[in-house]
Amino acid sequence: MINPWVLFSFFLFFILTLIFLCEVSYKKKLLSPQIFRAIIHSLVGIGVSVSPFIFESFFQPIFLALVFFSINLFSYKNNQLKSFHDVNRDSLGTIFFPISFIILAIPFWENKYFITSSFMILAISDPLASIVGNYYKKAHFYKISKEIKSIEGSLIMFLSTSTILILLSNHIFNGFNIIHSTITILICSIFITISESISTKGSDNLSIPLTAFIFIEMFNFLNESKSIIQFSLTISIIICSLFYFYRKNHLSLSGFLSASLMAALITGLGGSFYLIPIIIFFISSTIISKLDQSTKHKSSINRSVSQVISNGGIPLLICIINHFYQYDILYYAYLASVAAANSDTWGTEIGKFSKVRPVDIISRVKLPKGESGGITNIGLLGSVIGSFIIGLSGYLFINSLKYVLLVSISGCLGAIFDSILGSTLQGRFISRDGLIISEEKKDNNYLITGVIFFNNDFVNLCCTLSAPIFFLLINYYL
Repeated sequence: MINPWVLFSFFLFFILTLIFLCEVSYKKKLLSPQIFRAIIHSLVGIGVSVSPFIFESFFQPIFLALVFFSINLFSYKNNQLKSFHDVNRDSLGTIFFPISFIILAIPFWENKYFITSSFMILAISDPLASIVGNYYKKAHFYKISKEIKSIEGSLIMFLSTSTILILLSNHIFNGFNIIHSTITILICSIFITISESISTKGSDNLSIPLTAFIFIEMFNFLNESKSIIQFSLTISIIICSLFYFYRKNHLSLSGFLSASLMAALITGLGGSFYLIPIIIFFISSTIISKLDQSTKHKSSINRSVSQVISNGGIPLLICIINHFYQYDILYYAYLASVAAANSDTWGTEIGKFSKVRPVDIISRVKLPKGESGGITNIGLLGSVIGSFIIGLSGYLFINSLKYVLLVSISGCLGAIFDSILGSTLQGRFISRDGLIISEEKKDNNYLITGVIFFNNDFVNLCCTLSAPIFFLLINYYL
């Protein structure tokens, strides 16, 4: 057997040679950066996809990934390797690529075919979609989040992904009958394509392999429990319901697609235990957001992908972790995270009906209604009710008043933490006409307080992350 460090040296030399050739091609304008980048992407991706069959341990491949990550991070920050980064958009794809490999390789190295399939899709389907989108002159374009995609590119992504899954189906879908295999490949290909379409700044190098791996794992789990048909019917009903909310402008297109992806994973990996609480959150928060229809206080409830992730990303992550490791305590942590999201939403929306102005949770200075960091007595009551609703929904499955109470308290603490962050760290910007705006950085706005990347979505993400931590701490010391 070849020494693994010899193989490591070969792979490192291969990658450095490709980078050198890419730079030479860029400087001499032999090929466009997009074409050469796609070639490099495919060659490196194919090498990564077969690495579980070449290396016995993940140690050398992970070390290689860290080297590749360091090179690309340094070059991005110092404006080097322009052949990689000059793609007419701000892209972190070459940085996300090794991160995705590290995430999957360390815990799942023995799942060789799952890793191979995931990175083969990234190595082949993604570049093909990009080439078609950039060079097919009759392409029809659409915009889901912040980047323009093409219908033809997405179609190629779907067809190529389906083909790869079919070719590897004997290894990754072993024991499936023809009906289950067909349904599985169809649904996997659809959601992998969705993960590519809603990605921005090269994050598809992270989302595609992670989505592919988790969906392959999920359908193997569903096949063992003989529930693929049941899952397919359930998720079809959920997607139709989400489409209704999209048509009613409660969800943007990116919000609809990301919510559908999230719902599929939570349904398949967690079942009704996980699905019902987050459905209650979505429906109750949507209803409560519609109560105040005044122009002055009307909230933006057309949820985008960033809002869906900020509210549901941590619960989804907990659901995925618990699928693999099966810790009962994580289900309560999941409920606490959802409770925090609901508590924050209810507190904000109910607080709009207060007859007195909110006060800053830290300085106690009176604030305009809707200002980040502001609280009211009626808003705090709304937070308690919102959190308790999710805690009570968990009672259907946990049958423990103690944990209902702990979940509800943790959700409220998460919402309070949200307000503290809104008061202290959330970025506030001033426009050229003197208006103070608690939103993300824009070209004509200037940061006056807080941290520039602490926008409302990031604060909401911290809120849903803090509640499970509060729950685990309270439960540990009780």
